[in-house]
Amino acid sequence: MREFSAPPVPALPALRRQALRHHLLAEVRRPGRRPRRVRVLVPVAAALAVVVAVGVVAQPWAPRSAPLVVPVVQGERVGATLLLNRMAVAAADKPMPPPGEGGYVYIKSRGAFAELGDGPARLRPVHEREIWIPRDERGDGLLRQPFFDAPIVGVIPENETLTDVTPNAALVDLPDDPDALLAKLYGEREDRGRGTSRDGAAFTAIGDILRESLVPPRTSAALYRAAAKIPGVEVVRGVTDAAGRRGIAVAHTERSRRDEWIFDERTFDYLGERSYLVADTADGPPGTVLGTTAVLQRAVVAQLGQRPQR
Repeated sequence: MREFSAPPVPALPALRRQALRHHLLAEVRRPGRRPRRVRVLVPVAAALAVVVAVGVVAQPWAPRSAPLVVPVVQGERVGATLLLNRMAVAAADKPMPPPGEGGYVYIKSRGAFAELGDGPARLRPVHEREIWIPRDERGDGLLRQPFFDAPIVGVIPENETLTDVTPNAALVDLPDDPDALLAKLYGEREDRGRGTSRDGAAFTAIGDILRESLVPPRTSAALYRAAAKIPGVEVVRGVTDAAGRRGIAVAHTERSRRDEWIFDERTFDYLGERSYLVADTADGPPGTVLGTTAVLQRAVVAQLGQRPQR
């Protein structure tokens, strides 16, 4: 078991600043900031061709839709500890790609996030996202995702090289002991979750690791056991991710917002995340969805930009 006095691990926000700075989840967590809009005028036919080419799930020129509202159900606090410890046992038995199989972690996901600060929150169009992260050594990564600025005049496919990215191995080099792991996350509160409580910051940090990293089985187990020790963590049943898959969620509520990690109820595989309001605010009534994601594929690949075989 790794001692907690081990050398410090690079903080996850380093990757978020490098690789995820275009991730619209930042808009949800910093509601006071509005994204700078970039308008590119293109012919309608050309815009349609771009949308088809990048595999957009929703139509970015569609009229502004009504806010997406989901039921706010009572969470189960006692059940959360039991579920997370069951998940830890299952995670420890799962296989990990062998060393040397490939130099990059590839993650494909789907998501939609709300733009806040101008009346009720409405989700932007669902879009797919691919990221390549160096597996073992610091180096360049790659991010591919479309960027929207509705209506039709603002469809911009985006392909960005990420320089000097913290490798996946450093991000998941965490204590195996859940108490030591949680103490580490509490200690990094200032870097990982400004403006939130230490429990909320720790929950956010674990969610960041689960969402866009390839985590070794023992570390996954430690993350789940550490999450079980966070006060206020709950279980929410009958949850749906951005791909329409139903699952069970581990949730944490802070102020007027609930964040959920969604898992397959049978295998405990991570499916995605969901975030929504639990009280009336300027951004909408209880149940207003602020963000929804789904991880579609994780793999190790040999080259930057290479997609795994299905």
